[in-house]
Amino acid sequence: MSLPPSSCSIEKPPVPASIHFFRQHQSLRLVLGAVMLLALLCSSTRAQQDSVSTWEAAEFRSWSFIPYWTTQSQLESFDTDGIYDHVSDVLYFSGVRPTASGGLNYHPWAAQHLATLASHQASNGFRYHMSMFDTYGGDVETVWNSITSNPTNRANFVANVTSLLQANGMTGFNLDWERPNTVTEWANYTQLAKDLKAAIGPLGMEVSVDDYGYTDSKWDDSSVFDANTYDQLFIMGYHYPAYSANTLNHNYFANGKLALTGQGVEKAFQDEQLVLGIGTWGKDAGTKSLKSIVEADPNLAYDATTWTDGVDTWTIESREQVRGKVQLALDRNMAGVMYWTLHYDSPTQLGLHRVAHHYVSVARDIPDLNLDGKVDAADADALADNMGSSPGSANLNTAAGFDQFYLQSNWEQGDHDGSGFVNQADADWLADRFATLGVNLSDRLAYNGTFENFQNGPGLVGRWQVPLNGGSLPETSNFAQHGSGQFGFAGSGAGYDKHSDASVTIRNQNAAEASDTLNTDPREMGVALSAPINLGQDVERYFTFLVRQNTGSLLPSQLASDDRDLFLNFQDAAGADQFNIALSGLSGEVAINSLADPSGDDVSFAGFFLPDTTYLFVGKISGNGGGANQLQLSFFPEGSSVGDFTGASFPWLLTANSSVGFDPVVTDLQLVSLYEANYTISNIQIGAASHFFGPPLEGDFDADGDVDGFDFLKWQRGETFDPLGMLDLGAWESGFGSPPPLAAAPVAVPEPSAAVLLTLLAAVGVFTRPSFQRFSVSSVYSGMKSY
Repeated sequence: MSLPPSSCSIEKPPVPASIHFFRQHQSLRLVLGAVMLLALLCSSTRAQQDSVSTWEAAEFRSWSFIPYWTTQSQLESFDTDGIYDHVSDVLYFSGVRPTASGGLNYHPWAAQHLATLASHQASNGFRYHMSMFDTYGGDVETVWNSITSNPTNRANFVANVTSLLQANGMTGFNLDWERPNTVTEWANYTQLAKDLKAAIGPLGMEVSVDDYGYTDSKWDDSSVFDANTYDQLFIMGYHYPAYSANTLNHNYFANGKLALTGQGVEKAFQDEQLVLGIGTWGKDAGTKSLKSIVEADPNLAYDATTWTDGVDTWTIESREQVRGKVQLALDRNMAGVMYWTLHYDSPTQLGLHRVAHHYVSVARDIPDLNLDGKVDAADADALADNMGSSPGSANLNTAAGFDQFYLQSNWEQGDHDGSGFVNQADADWLADRFATLGVNLSDRLAYNGTFENFQNGPGLVGRWQVPLNGGSLPETSNFAQHGSGQFGFAGSGAGYDKHSDASVTIRNQNAAEASDTLNTDPREMGVALSAPINLGQDVERYFTFLVRQNTGSLLPSQLASDDRDLFLNFQDAAGADQFNIALSGLSGEVAINSLADPSGDDVSFAGFFLPDTTYLFVGKISGNGGGANQLQLSFFPEGSSVGDFTGASFPWLLTANSSVGFDPVVTDLQLVSLYEANYTISNIQIGAASHFFGPPLEGDFDADGDVDGFDFLKWQRGETFDPLGMLDLGAWESGFGSPPPLAAAPVAVPEPSAAVLLTLLAAVGVFTRPSFQRFSVSSVYSGMKSY
């Protein structure tokens, strides 16, 4: 049961070759971003919109009958149980009946039914039709013949039906007299359809007709016959497969309708008018709804065409049979499928409306992941929320495999092809399909490579982002963003809470990926500083972040791996690593590496960075105006007392000095984790001492201790760090050129953790690079991409 390929695809818009241009020309980012967005919009082949109908996108419809004997409570349940999501059209059956003179009679329940369905149509957006079979004041044959054979009665009927449709906001009429017996009766019936079409067609309404599976060859024997009168022909052949060894199959039924060529091929039916019937009830032992069968047997097999309660046995439509009919309709470009009835079906996953809806979406490549009948942001968000999950693989080319794919909810989670993973390939597929359909795509990491919930940290510009690889996104399922308050640090002292509460988990390769040797690239993400740190000047900048190594999801080989590492790289405008902080999960080693300075210090401290423990890291970068620069670092396990780390007496655990004359300008930060590791890390805060402990300068919007042009750019972008509520350009104007304020003398507070750090400082080693080469990302992963 193979699926056809997508009928259309779209090229991704080109991505700029180098994003470093944006780092070096920060003032142009907004302008160029707007130009790129405009180019994308102008290149779109469809007007962008928030959603499109699944049925319109698939060019396939799903009709379902609601008979007049449906109870009011059943009818009301359709609006809440989700079954309307799986239909494009609803037909209200025989609640209004014709009389012999062409008048209309309402069943006692009809008025309430019609009002309820009109309300449901308004809230659910389906097309709404009237269908008539039962009659009033005479038997079916007598009444329908009286109407169709008499021009006056026909005219009365057409006028009354037109008024009924307009009064109830309906979009079509379905003729369900099954069926005329003679050539004359067929001719009169066709004439009624023509009169209806002439009256309601100009109003944008449709005329459809129902017929048995087997075709009556007398239908086209009259010159009145013209299949173009009908928008659709419903083949009422229930409980039959798409194909079979005998003639009891829908392919045979459909061919019989196309063979009605007695008035010429141009007046014959076409595949595009045919609609295949699906039965949602069990037959042969009375009528038993599929809903009741599923309630009794929630594990109903996909290929079950009979069901027994131990006493009686019913013939039913299997999920396999329904998919076969849908595939037949797709293969022959038919109009769709129809169901008798909506109220017999189960609103659960085993309901046949849902089964067919799912199959159409997959087969026609329509990303209606939540199967609600439309393609919109909810579908894109569903996939983005499930990035990195492994629902299990399935073979879509077999009936059993496809049903496994269905029951595992691979599609609903975002695994569109049954690979067993929800990953970047799925996200790229959805983005392409949204572009083709002209639907606005959610602003999510999976689609644009930027961290929508990991942004605007003090001292940083906008969002962190992943690097592009030849214009394509890497595996963004490696990152899970966490909301405010989900990653914290319990402690005491003046400095314990000086950190961001936004966080991201960078995951390890999972077991399914490991078995297929997938997803082994380093996980990288980067961000630009709001103002460069020029170490050729006298400058002091402090930074903080929380980090925890998570071992619960690690595989045994990963637990034993010496590559459970996390790196925080400090980069220049060209994307070159100047120095970094390296954390080793296996050894518990924390290090500072001088990557671009051959004579700079590499220092490390081993054995105190423990797994599954949250640490607060604080650091200090000091420029020395042409002398040796310095990077200092301390870290504290949760529960520690952390003092004012901007004070002169603060105990630094690691200190690395550069060589004299090594004066890089740091413009960017990069986080890199290896695939054997799993870390949660908070956003990084970086700024002058005043950001962390002193009152900020008026207009110091980027919290770097001075007021300059970079503050104006941050204010202009709306990315200001503004704890005092001074989002005022006047504050920047009055403070422009102001130097940083003098830091207040720190208050001496006894701190047990500080004493521990002072004791441990003696154990810190200062040595040359060859003894700690493993922590140089540039050397381990030569040619590592810059973001």
